[in-house]
Amino acid sequence: MHLSNARRWEKLCHQQANILQGLSQSFPERAEAHQELVNYWRALAERVRRGESLKL
Repeated sequence: MHLSNARRWEKLCHQQANILQGLSQSFPERAEAHQELVNYWRALAERVRRGESLKL
């Protein structure tokens, strides 16, 4: 699936991942949960980059 604004979506996914990583510094007790979300956002960015379907 090609998104006309795929580069923007990919960038937003990486920004979300970076924000969550930063939250782990402020809230270390949530680091594990944050890492799961970071992994999700990075995987989503990769799917967008490859043009894969984003259907859940």
